[in-house]
Parts: sequence; C-alpha cells; structure tokens
Amino acid sequence: MSPQSGGSQPSIDLYLKAKELFHSRLLRESILHLSRLRGDESYSVRANANIASCLLLMGHPKAALKFTTRSLGEDPSFPLALANQIKAFHSVGRHDHVDILCKEYIEAHSDDDEIWHLWLTSLRSTNQDRRALDIARDWLIHLPKSINGLLAEGELLSDLGEHHQAIATLSKALKLSQNSERAYSDLSVVLMRASRFEDSIQYVNKALELNPGSLNYCCRKALALWLIGDWKEASTWYAKTHNICPDSAIYFLNQYMVLPGIPRSNDEINEARSRYHQGLDKAESDLSLRLNFNDEAIPHTFGLAYHNRNDRELLEKYFSLMRKLSKPLIDQVNQRTMAILKDRESYAVNRIRIGFASRFFSGHSNTIAFSGLIRNLNRENFEITLIHLPNSKKDHIRDSLDSICDKSIELCSNLIESGVTLKSLDLDIIFFTDLGMNANDYFLPFVRAAPIQMTGWGIPHTSGMQEIDYYISAEGLEPSDADKLYTENLVRLSGCLPCCFEAADLRFNQLPREYFFLPPDLTLIGCLQGLHKLHPDFDLALEQIATLNPDVAFVFVEDSIASRTQIFLDRLSANAPLARERCILMSIMGRGEYHALCDCVDILLDPFYYGSGITFFEASYVGTPIVTLEGENLRTRVVANGYREMKLDDPPITANTDEYVELVTHLCNDVDRRARLKSSILANNFRVFDRIDYVRGFEEFCLSLYPSF
Repeated sequence: MSPQSGGSQPSIDLYLKAKELFHSRLLRESILHLSRLRGDESYSVRANANIASCLLLMGHPKAALKFTTRSLGEDPSFPLALANQIKAFHSVGRHDHVDILCKEYIEAHSDDDEIWHLWLTSLRSTNQDRRALDIARDWLIHLPKSINGLLAEGELLSDLGEHHQAIATLSKALKLSQNSERAYSDLSVVLMRASRFEDSIQYVNKALELNPGSLNYCCRKALALWLIGDWKEASTWYAKTHNICPDSAIYFLNQYMVLPGIPRSNDEINEARSRYHQGLDKAESDLSLRLNFNDEAIPHTFGLAYHNRNDRELLEKYFSLMRKLSKPLIDQVNQRTMAILKDRESYAVNRIRIGFASRFFSGHSNTIAFSGLIRNLNRENFEITLIHLPNSKKDHIRDSLDSICDKSIELCSNLIESGVTLKSLDLDIIFFTDLGMNANDYFLPFVRAAPIQMTGWGIPHTSGMQEIDYYISAEGLEPSDADKLYTENLVRLSGCLPCCFEAADLRFNQLPREYFFLPPDLTLIGCLQGLHKLHPDFDLALEQIATLNPDVAFVFVEDSIASRTQIFLDRLSANAPLARERCILMSIMGRGEYHALCDCVDILLDPFYYGSGITFFEASYVGTPIVTLEGENLRTRVVANGYREMKLDDPPITANTDEYVELVTHLCNDVDRRARLKSSILANNFRVFDRIDYVRGFEEFCLSLYPSF
C-alpha cells in the first residue's frame, strides 16, 4: 500500500492507518478503514484492490473476486487488482482463468515472481508439467537471478525424471543464495530420487544447520541412512522425529523397526529383531500414541521374511497393534460408506465381482506373477476391477492390463478417502497381491471392503492379518503341516506352482560371454537374485564351493544402491574370502539382457531361506539349471516343485547344505550332466508356463465361496 496522489489529507491519513493495520495483520480493521475510502474518487480503485488483498489473506477468495472486479471496472489495468484476481481464481480452482490472466499480466509485469509462481502452480494442478516447465524457462529468461524461478524449474525437472538437469539448476540457485534452506532441501530430495543417497545426506545436513528442528529434514536423513544400510544411525534420527512428535505411532515405531537391508551378520539380524520386539512391546503399553498417515513411515514388516524365522506370531502381534491404532480412522470410513451404500439402488448381479489390488501393476515382477490369472479368468463368471493403490506407476504395461479388465481405478493418497472408495465398489472378493511392500498396506484390509479378502504368492508368506481370509497357494508347494505358518486359511490349489506364468513376453537373443565381459575359460556360477535375499549363512556355502572348485567364478547382480552392494562385498570378504576374490558383479539390466546372462552362466544358485520365484521361470526359459535346497515353507520350495512339475529325471534338488555344495561341485566338473539338465529343462519347461489349470482351480475355489453364481 502507498498513498495515492491527489487525495485529501484526511484520506491520506486514513489510507496510511489502513496500511499500518494491514501490515500488523489486523485485517478486519484495515478493511473498515479502506471501506471508508471507497467513496473517495482518488482512492476507490486502490481501496477495492486492497480490500481484496485483506480478504485473500483471510481465506475468502470469492469475496475478494467481487472487489477486484470493482477495482478493474474503474481501471482495467490496475496491477494490484489484476494480481489479486489471479490469486483469487487460483484459490477457487479456476485454472483456465488463471492461465489466460497470467499470460496477459506477465506481458506487462514480467518482474512479478509471485505471479510466475502462481502460473506454474496452476498448470501443475491440471497436470500440465511440460508446459509449466516451458513457463519456468520463460520466467528465468526475464528474471535469470530469480531464486524462486530456479527452485521451481529444478522441482519440475526432477518430477519429470530429469534429475541430472534438476541438480544443475538447483546448484545455480545455491550459487546465487548460499544460505537458501529450500535449495539445500530440494537438492537433497532430487539426489535421493537419483539414488545418490550419500550426497543427499550432505545437503540435508546443510538444511538441518539452517533449521535444526525440521521434522521433514530429520525424516529424510533417517530414510537416506536406512537406504544406504546405516540402519543404526537411521534409528537414531527416527528417534529424533519421535521427540519432535511424541504422540506419533509411526515415528515411534520407525525408530525400533528399522531393519538392515543387507545384514552384515547373524548377530546384526538378532540385534535388529531384538529391538523390533522391544519397540512393539513398548508401543502396546503406550496409550498416548496416535496414528496419522501423514507421518512418513517405512515398511515395518517387509524385511522380516529374509531372516529365516517363522514370523507368524510377530506379524499377528504387529497388526493387532496397528488394528487398535487404526480404529478411529476405520470408524470414519465405515460411517461415510454407510450413507453411500444405503442410498445406492440394488441391482441384479450375475457375476462375482473381484478386485485385484496392488501398487505394482506396471513394469514390475508383481505384474508378471499375476497377469496370467487376471487375463484368463472367465469373464462369464467374474467381473474384474483392477485397483491401483496410491502413487502407482503409470506405463504401457499398466495400460495393457487396464484394458482387459471391466473396471480400473486408482486410489488417492488419502487413505481415508481410499477406504471409502474401496468399500463403495461393493466387491465380493478383494485379492491383495503384495501386502507388506508398502508401509501402510495394512489399512485397506482393515477396512474390510469385501466379504472375502485374500492374498497369495506376491508375498510368499502369511500376511499376519486376521482380515485376510485366505492365502492362495498350491498343493505341491506346501508341506503337510504348513497351515500353522499362516494366519489365513491356507488354500492348496492342485499342482505344484503358485501362478499362471505367461510365456508370451519371454524372449531373448543369445549373447556371448564377451558381451558381459565374463571370462571365457571359467565355470560360471550365477546367483542373480537381489542381494538382500542372500542370508549370511549362504556365504559359508559359497566359500565351500569356492574351496572345492578353484576354476569357478561367481556372478552376482549389484544392488541399485552402491553402498548396499559394498556391504555385501565386505561381508563376503569376512565370511567367504575365496568366493569374494572370484566374484563378478553385473550392473542392473533389462529383462532381455537378464535372460541372456542366465544363458551365459553354467549353473544358477537358489539362495537359502528365500529362494527364487520369478527367476525360476526366467531361468527355465533359457534352460540353465538352478541348484536348490528345498525347505519347509513356500519361499524355499518354488524351484523344487517347478522341477517336479517338469517331470525331470535328474532334478537339481537337495535337502541340506552338504548335499547342496556336493551337487554344485559335481555339476561344475560334469559338463555332460549340465548339458543333459539344460536340454531336459528346455524340453519340458512348457509344463510350467501358461498354466490355465491354475486359473481354473482358482475359479472353482471362488465359485465354491459363492455357490449362487
């Protein structure tokens, strides 16, 4: 606000008083003074525009629009009224108006940082990120030293996946303002997205120096530390987040339930699990804890399965706690849904309405595991809804799967709203394909959005949730006493395999070892699983194999995070130094190259305790034999039972570690037996692909639950 020339002294005094009240945020009082000026011809344009400013700050954009209209009626080019009109339209979601007005306004006022920013925000809210990026670049042409412009361009570039350019842009912002907290913060976010976690920690540390009490920065540092494998230090930082928000159940649990992604030893596993139990006991007795899904959670249960324990009781205990904490939120969902379903007209249904729910129906192994079932269900008996959980990736694979379903929906990031939406679908069955991979996956099953809820092979162990009625498995995969491992009712479909694995997308071009820079003269033993699956006990078997077979090399695929790969290599150096000396690491690769790599190695190893799943089918496609140690639970039995399904005469199946090492050694030294095995697998792998009988068995089970169909 500034006095307008030509006004009388009383008007000037009145205006200056209104300005003083405005800056003191006494907005109602400022409006009263400005209203008295609306009758003064010298001040009416400015008074109306400034009343709009007050109303916008008070959160009344519709009322503000009335006063901007009055101001512009007298002076159509008055800058403050134009800017306030843009702000008001933005607040009420009239983004078409914002776009038109910003373009006109910026032509005359290209130095207005705030309006540039509003224009970008408006475009982004209507999913026009590419156009917003063009506008951001125009902004920086007019204002090359605008920190806000650089920050906006950096954020857009990163959201569009152009992380390298985003880092360069945000670095420019830091050069212009070396104490910009937001620049440090945004750089830490982009570096995390680019999997440069150590660098991200450096920048979030800078942001923490400027704002030590920031909950977001503490969370970000804790997450980055956990991802690089420093789980103890991550726990310390999660404890700080709990100190900032002492009633947060999520922050309390995060500090105790950080598990090592790649454990350095059995002792480390035991230490982490001891803390896990301790935190769970404390949380059960702490009545002050509250659940808020806006708090940033890590997956608390996912890492347990790699420790070779029966976790049923522990999972049940964890979900009992989360069920209690979720009750107020579940009640909200039920109250809101009751009114929706009450007013809905009933209609005749002649098919079972089944929904498949995941956040990984895209280029992910989960799609490979379940697409055959979804694609081949009999549409005469089943109406299929594909349910994409919040923040699901969009790609052509997802589009393809959507196109074959009756319906497809994506739930929003607000889990209360998602629960209401899910219940409103009025499904007969919901199949949650991969419970546990996300921190908040448990909430939607708690909502009980269908009379029957089930899960299956996407996570090869019990969910631990009472709300999941059935775990869908296969007869050959489960030992006779396997029911005790499951909270759910265990369903053993006929056969030995847990899915209908489609062979249509399996193809590869044979590549020579030279393509992968592999030694041509050594026997190559591949263990091409994620390194997080390799238990420290497995190192000892690798060392025995290395000792007995001096002419072998071991091929692994590195982790996506370099520091985690280094933890694995350091562990090998301590536990299996000979194997470490002959270790070859491959970069993460595409699916076709992966198949070619499987073909190049002589033998594949099925890791102990958490064996191959999708890898079994892909290796079978190229014929490379996998040596397996068959265990007493689903996650150790896929390979063995797959070979039984193939009816191999000489399957590479073992019952203990000594047999495992002995068989690997024999295969290393018997080229003919390896060749016979590969030939036999290639001749019989058709028996494990495209198993429509699995789909028919699943259909029969579902129809038995709803005999009226």
